[in-house]
Amino acid sequence: MISPVLFELALQFLVLSLLSIGGANAIIPEIHLRAVDIHHWMTDVDFSQMFALAQAAPGPNVLIVSLVGWKAAGIAGAIVAMLAMCGPSSALTYFVANVWERFREAPLRIALQRALEPVTVGLVLSSGYVLTRMND
Repeated sequence: MISPVLFELALQFLVLSLLSIGGANAIIPEIHLRAVDIHHWMTDVDFSQMFALAQAAPGPNVLIVSLVGWKAAGIAGAIVAMLAMCGPSSALTYFVANVWERFREAPLRIALQRALEPVTVGLVLSSGYVLTRMND
């Protein structure tokens, strides 16, 4: 039987996976809210340290997800969190990319792409804001 913490990690990161327009750094505020304030898997200091470690390590920014999972439920938590974070968005990206290419010149596609650019910038800026406030 799956532990409640592993189930909650999977559920949280499945949802966040589909919200991560611009990558994992774009949803840092939401990861922080859920990991620190709602589920109490770690403290603000823990989260800051995990974020710094994820940024210092070579590889993708999504490493923060595995560190949150590890802090919440050990190795199994790290694996569950990464699979939950990468699985849905990867599948969605695969299917959307095929459609996206088919409609390369369509006005709706061009409008959607232009509309998502400022959303991505806003999400990344809000991540920076949350990170600067964590050690207050």
